[in-house]
This record gives sequence, C-alpha cells and structure tokens, in this order.
Amino acid sequence: MSLLVLAACSPHVPDSARPQNCAPVIFPDYTDVTVPSNIAPLNFSITQNGSRYLTVMTGGTEKYVTGSNKVVIPARKWNKLKQQGKIGVEIYVYNDGQWNAFNPFTITLSDEIDPYISYRVIMPSIESYERLSINQRDVTSFREKVIYANQMVQDSDNGQCINCHHYRNYTTSNMQFHARQYLGGTIMVIDNDLRKVNLKTDSTISAGVYPAWHPTHDYIAYSTNKTHQSIRSADHNRVEVTDEESDLILYDIRNNAVSVIENDSSQFECYPAWSPDGRMLYYVSARYDAPFDSKRKDQVFINSSEIRYDLYRKPFDPDTRTWGESEMLYECSLDGMSATLPRVSPDGRWLMFSMAPYGVFHIWHRQSNLWVMDLKDGSMRCADEINSPEVESYHSWSSNGKWVIFSTRREDGAYTRLYISHLEADGTFSKPFALPQRDPDFNKEFLYSFNIPEFMKEPVRISPKKFASFISGTEAAPARYESKRGK
Repeated sequence: MSLLVLAACSPHVPDSARPQNCAPVIFPDYTDVTVPSNIAPLNFSITQNGSRYLTVMTGGTEKYVTGSNKVVIPARKWNKLKQQGKIGVEIYVYNDGQWNAFNPFTITLSDEIDPYISYRVIMPSIESYERLSINQRDVTSFREKVIYANQMVQDSDNGQCINCHHYRNYTTSNMQFHARQYLGGTIMVIDNDLRKVNLKTDSTISAGVYPAWHPTHDYIAYSTNKTHQSIRSADHNRVEVTDEESDLILYDIRNNAVSVIENDSSQFECYPAWSPDGRMLYYVSARYDAPFDSKRKDQVFINSSEIRYDLYRKPFDPDTRTWGESEMLYECSLDGMSATLPRVSPDGRWLMFSMAPYGVFHIWHRQSNLWVMDLKDGSMRCADEINSPEVESYHSWSSNGKWVIFSTRREDGAYTRLYISHLEADGTFSKPFALPQRDPDFNKEFLYSFNIPEFMKEPVRISPKKFASFISGTEAAPARYESKRGK
C-alpha cells in the first residue's frame, strides 16, 4: 500500500498496514448503509482497541481525514462528500505496534427524506412519566427543539402526561396531541388555530387515545381505551400494558361530534390507520369474552398472554360519513401471533405492522418484529432485514414512501432508539441506520427513550410557551355524541 500524503498537517495513510479481512467495529454501525441525500452527517466512534486511529472518507474528488477515534464530520465537508452519491470509508487502527487496515465500506446516498421528525422523549415508564416532552428534530442537521413539555404546567401536586402527537398529511398546520390528567384534553391545531377538546362522552368509554387523521376530510379516527400497566418481576417482558375495554370512534372536527366506528363488547378494537385515499380504515381487534365486573381488570392481566389481535379493514365513504362491513385481513391469532400498529405506505401498496406472540403494546415485547403485507396480492413476510433480537415497534412512513423510521431496543435492550431504512424497488428494505447525532456516543449515554417517531414536511411553529399558556388557560370543550353510523 503506497504512502498517500493528504495535506501537510493531516494524518497519513500508513504504507504497510496489516489487512484484517473484516469490517471495522464502529458505533453507530454505518457500514454499507443507504441513507437519504439530505441527512445530517453520520458521525461515529471507532470501538476497536487501539492507541491511534485514522479514517479516510472519499466522495468523488473530496476527502476528509481524521486521526480521532470519534469521527465527527463538519457539515460543509459532509455536504461536499455526498455530492457524488457515494462515500467510501477506510479505517485504520494502530495496536500492538502495528497498523491494521479494515475492510473499506460505502455509504450510499439515495432519495431525500422529510426534513423533520417528531418524537416523545421519556424515561422508561417503570421509572417516571413526570418529565417528558414532545420534540422535533431537523434530520438534515442536529437541531432539536421542544414542541411541548409537560413540566411547563404541572407541579408537585398535579402531574400531566402528554402523548400521541399526530399530523394531517405530514403538515403541522393541522396536528394534535393529548394532555392527560392535570389540565387534560386533546390539544388540536386546526388550520393553525388552537383548540382543546374533551372527546369523552357519556356513550364512549374514554376520550380519544390513538389517532389517525383523515387525509382528505375533516375527521380523526381514534381508539378509546381503558388501559392498565403492570410490572412483571420474573419476565424479560418487564412491563405489560393491557386493554380492559377498547372501541373505535370518529371525530367530526367541524361539527365537534363523536360517533362510533366499532364497539363490539366482545372485541378490543384498537390502532386505527387510514389508507392514503381515506376510503379504508385499517385496525386491529382481539376477541375477549369476560363479564364487565370488578374482576375484569385483573382477569385481563392474568389472561394477557392469551389475548391476540387480528388485522381488519373497514370501508368508508368520507362524503356521506358511512361505513361498510369490516373485513378480516389477516387472522394472525390462528398462527399464535398478535398484530398491532398497522400503517399503510403513501402509495397504498404496503401495510407495515408490528407482530408478537400476544398483546397489543409491543414496545415492551422483546419478540416484537416488523412485518410487511403487499396489499396488491395479499402476500406478507417478516421484514427480517430490519428486525433484531430486541424490540421493534412503532413505525412511520416518509411522505414519499421511500423510508420508514421505527423505534427499537436493539442497542441495549433497555432504551428505544430511532432507526431509518430505505424501501427498495423489490419491496425489501436496506440495512437500518441509527438517526445521526452530533456526538456519536449520544445513544450510549442518554438515559431517556425516544418513541412515536412521525415524519413532518415542516416544523411545528407554535411555541412551547404558547401551547403551555393555552393548556393552562383553556377549558376542554366537550364533544357531542352522535348515534348515527353506517352499517
């Protein structure tokens, strides 16, 4: 290997490095990944044992060289490196008196991604939910801002939980999230105007919980749930979240009216999701027959490992607000499995969902994997190329349908982190990569989880202070119940 002098003050590529015939161990693992052309720099640490390090990154005629085990790439240099569509990376480590050369790898640039994501930042719920926030991140850089944090209004005597942020068609002029408990209500932004609504009526079991904003009309589908969280001391799935009851409702935004979609007392209906044209609602449902008495909550927990959710869809006419008959899409309970979180790709072709041996709250189920159904022919498969031995759970499609972002515990089994993968032309996915961070060791040191990742075409422009003032000073307007429904 010939000596290459890159700059007078730069490190030199060693002229006699011992080939290792293996990939370098780096964190996060960005070896041979496909990433968006507008993504922030892929900073990483070299975790091989050594006393000296050298990394050479090449994109066309551009080069970046560093002698640190922490490879932190300046934004301007990164933007120049990626202009040719591929970045080659060579890593050398000096150990035991010898330079070692690891197999070079390539970072491939592909389709652009939505420039923003939002997510909830939360301590593991077995510890606390009193300090949490909904944040937004510019994925083309490392800029992160708080959308709203519950500690802005709560105090030592009054706690608040915030969750389930959601957007209409990836834009933030129409969005929502829930503030639970203290000063509670569903906080909505309707054409940039704030609204606080109480979706609980005398005819529904709870306020709205898991939302799905209709893509073309002024509706939001919700599940309504009575949920319970339990801690298991002798199970690797330490937390179990179960439904005692759950139904589906439709909220008519303009008329502030709630109506029933599905409320079979022997079914747990949950997690609605619209098709891109808004004419089909996907959801999951589990059959459960038990008396509605004081023992029901405990009985559901005892039987939780036997409760399995199947995939359904239900046709909808948005102009007349009428429903057709529900259709069983996949009876996974017959295979001893349970589905949750169906999400349809923007082109209507692919249905991604999470599946595990039982239950509906898979973020705590280590066996949970992501699955994909081809809605064109009904075939389905486990997306092994993006799964890991740990949890894969909440997932979202980018607005162009080329990328998915999902939460996973693959790094340590304890904290959910966000990973991204590219959808290839054949329906498979590229190797997932961790959301880039300014400090490559961030995920090892940050003791909060990221969950509910959602893509956005634009940032939320309402300030956290304005949200806090509105929540503190506004009573939730009660929604009215309408009994009329379709078939």
